[in-house]
Order: sequence, then C-alpha cells, then structure tokens
Amino acid sequence: MSGRIEGLDETLDAFARLGKAGSREGAKAVAATAQKVRGDAIKSVQRGVKSGVVYTRRSGQNLSPMHQASAQGQAPATDTGTLVSSIKAESKSLTGRVYSDLEYAFWLEYGTLHMWKRPFLGPALMGNQQYFVNQLTKAITRATEEFNRS
Repeated sequence: MSGRIEGLDETLDAFARLGKAGSREGAKAVAATAQKVRGDAIKSVQRGVKSGVVYTRRSGQNLSPMHQASAQGQAPATDTGTLVSSIKAESKSLTGRVYSDLEYAFWLEYGTLHMWKRPFLGPALMGNQQYFVNQLTKAITRATEEFNRS
C-alpha cells in the first residue's frame, strides 16, 4: 500500500529549491512520519479494540491459554508479538516506508478467500496524512529560514 498527497510534486520542488537545508529538513519530516505510522500500526495491534472470538488454545504452547481474536476489519490481535516486532520504518531522503516482511502480514492486511482482512498498516498510514502535511509545513518553514540566513 502506498499513499499519495495532492500537491506533493510542488512541495518536493520547494524542498529542492531550498538546497541542502531543504533536503535535510524534508528528510526529517519523512522520517518522523514513518516512525509515527509505525508506532500507530504497532499500537493498533497491541492495544486496539478486539471483539472477535475468544478461544482456548491446545495445551503445550507457551502462550496464555485464552486468546481474544480480532473481528473482521479490526487490526490483528497480538499473540506472540512476532507481528509487532516485524513492523519496520525506513526512510531515505524524501521517501519513507513502513512495512512488515512477515509473509502472513500481507494476508492479515488484505484478507484471503477464507479470512476477513485485519488491516493495521493502511489505517496507520491514512490516519497520519495530516500529521505528514504538518511535518512538511514545519520543515519548509525551517529550511526557508535557514536558506534566507545564508
């Protein structure tokens, strides 16, 4: 999943015109947003509302004997912590990426023929659009001030 913000091309051009200050401040805005999206995705798995089936596990597992699953459309319910620990954020210059490289993360996000989707990355991304715009605005202001001083 990826997101696109209207007017982004003009914003990127503005950062480029501000030289090194623009590149540095823009990169900070992207990195901060990627980390915020990652944190929100993790919170949705760890603490989000879960109203799915409660079931008892078979014995022999080193897990709690009871598990509250997530319902259709809710973020997955944490169980072992593997999904949460797999969620990563990376950024380079004006590009950011938040992802999980677990094979089953894709199926949780988008569902299968036999399982409803349990999105956690998409909602975190969409929920941070305004945060990203605010970070870009602050970055442009800081870079412009620095550019004007030099």
